[in-house]
Amino acid sequence: MTLFKRGLLIPLALGLGLAIAGLTTGLGGAPRALAQLPWPTPPPGPIGSFPEVVPANQVTPVAAPATPGSIALQIDPIFQGPVPRIPPRPSVAVSSAESDLQDRVTWEFDAGSLGRTTQLVYVPLPLPSAPGTGQGQTLVRAFRMDMYDTKGAPASPAFKIPVRLTLHPRPQERAASGGDPSRLLVALYEPEQGRWQPLVTNYDPAKGTLLVRTFRPGLYGLLALPAPVP
Repeated sequence: MTLFKRGLLIPLALGLGLAIAGLTTGLGGAPRALAQLPWPTPPPGPIGSFPEVVPANQVTPVAAPATPGSIALQIDPIFQGPVPRIPPRPSVAVSSAESDLQDRVTWEFDAGSLGRTTQLVYVPLPLPSAPGTGQGQTLVRAFRMDMYDTKGAPASPAFKIPVRLTLHPRPQERAASGGDPSRLLVALYEPEQGRWQPLVTNYDPAKGTLLVRTFRPGLYGLLALPAPVP
């Protein structure tokens, strides 16, 4: 008799437990699935950093050289924000001041390339004053792109995002490359090595322009490679 009661109590207990568990599940609804893990504590900071913009009345301006086409101007950085991380980004364009638009050089500073207000000075150079080139190359244009801080002191910032440099090949420069502008290369002079370092140069036939991306200021030149021998 006692064994029968025990056997009866055990199934009843199990059934009651299952009923309570089922009731609890029913009250709570379906199991929840988190679509996103909760933020850590504290939450992550914003992407990027706010640039330092110095008011114009606190900047010691650098005078533009007397050479025609030269410029000297102040460039304020643009806050890059959390997006976009890939092009196209907000940018500011700066052009030199040659009287002929086809002779001008243009720089495009993307948001995030500068962290602080900077001064840019551009001056075209006569070819005899520029360093010579290696064998098989002809220097057809030279110019300096120098940077200064807000106090007017020389600065050599490394651009965090490459600056796009664009120029139009002149007729005599095209002729020096055998009439093929794709054989014109923009180069940066490396004074430590005493030589011109050609940069990856892209020619856009639709616009008739050469485009390079650079990470720092300095002495730039346009090199013409001779036409291949037929």
